[in-house]
Amino acid sequence: MKKIEHFNLTSLGCPKNRVDSEKILHTMLAAGYEHTQDLEKAQIIIINTCSFIQPAVEESISSILDSASVNPNAFLIVAGCLPLRYGQSLDDSLPEVDLFIAPNQIDQVAELIESSDAKKKFCQAEKIGPFRGFAFGNGHKAVYEFKRVLSTPGYAYLRISDGCDHLCKFCSIPLIRGKLKSETIDDMLLEAKELTDLGIREIILIAQDLTSYGRDLGLKNGLVQLLEKLEKVSGVDWLRLMYLYPSGINDDLIDLIRDSQKILPYLDVPIQHISDNVLQSMGRPWRGAQIKKLIDSMRSKIPNIVIRTTVMVGFPSETESDFEELKNFINEFELDHVGVFTYFREEGTSAEKLGDPIPKKVKNVRARALRSLHSVFIKKKNKKRIGKTEAAIIEGFSEETELLLQGRIWDQAPEIDGKLYITAGNVAVGDIKNVLITKAHGIDLFGEVQE
Repeated sequence: MKKIEHFNLTSLGCPKNRVDSEKILHTMLAAGYEHTQDLEKAQIIIINTCSFIQPAVEESISSILDSASVNPNAFLIVAGCLPLRYGQSLDDSLPEVDLFIAPNQIDQVAELIESSDAKKKFCQAEKIGPFRGFAFGNGHKAVYEFKRVLSTPGYAYLRISDGCDHLCKFCSIPLIRGKLKSETIDDMLLEAKELTDLGIREIILIAQDLTSYGRDLGLKNGLVQLLEKLEKVSGVDWLRLMYLYPSGINDDLIDLIRDSQKILPYLDVPIQHISDNVLQSMGRPWRGAQIKKLIDSMRSKIPNIVIRTTVMVGFPSETESDFEELKNFINEFELDHVGVFTYFREEGTSAEKLGDPIPKKVKNVRARALRSLHSVFIKKKNKKRIGKTEAAIIEGFSEETELLLQGRIWDQAPEIDGKLYITAGNVAVGDIKNVLITKAHGIDLFGEVQE
């Protein structure tokens, strides 16, 4: 097949997917292909999909169909969670797609394209197994090699594990990604060093549950062991922890964060709910009192700690009383960042058999009520920051205007916790500077670099 010059890549879903997309970029560029933002110009279109919840599935399918409509002659590849979750059924339902690949086939994507038939554009049978258009290989992990093209300014994600062993009844991740598979500490240290060599100052650790890290490798307190060594990597200024299962947060981890100069006192702890009735129905191995005790403990030991969480409304067993309990909790505990999601009945999950008895309208009303309640708190909190100086990372020019720089203060995670707009100054992408906060607008802040 004649060498195709240009490819377009769309990355959907979570930061864990972004890591795979960065690996796809590297693989394609290393094979001699050129990336283009112009969909019509691309001879290859790659869509790295998400299928965690139904809206993500719909977004993935919409992206596939839209791309096929805009450029029907391109070789269309679908990667990521959608083919992992739905497998062979996609072969008939999405005939627009020429090749489906699983995450462990990313390093072979260029090879698979080049072995395809120019007319039918299907991979050879020995490459794809028993059915047309799938290139699922055996096993999950290969020998570690970095091989990523970074797509985030000044920061990067370090995915320390994939899959999940927890049995939350609403969650499709174990169905899609399988059981917990941790990377080795040595591999993660090597990748962290390579990231800092590329100028990365903030490393964000991600996994489905960071606190489970290393259990499959026989490590005890694996996350603490990893963090103790990552702290010693030169060039790392900030280590941020995303997605920690509440029951996995122990005193050793809290003490390490308290005493660390690099681990940010920012924890993303998705609780999902506070009502014992709902938590039990969800299959979550803790109750509301334990969550409250954990928050109090973290705040007493780490006075400046910032806690992000996510909650779900509309789970089948949620009553109006359960919702009011959650609402009161959000109001009383004033968590720094709160993401609110509505329940979606996911095919194949344990919760599927519970049905979906709560009307969509009711779910949306509950979600809006929580978001509105929390927005009052975050606005008050941000106004109190005016006149204070905070450490911030510079990400480049603002997407709105080149008269302002854009970044984040230390307690803002990328894309979800608001932005910091900074008066342009003598700084570079990735710099961590002290910034005087001069204005607050909603969840966003404005400031000036202090020399």
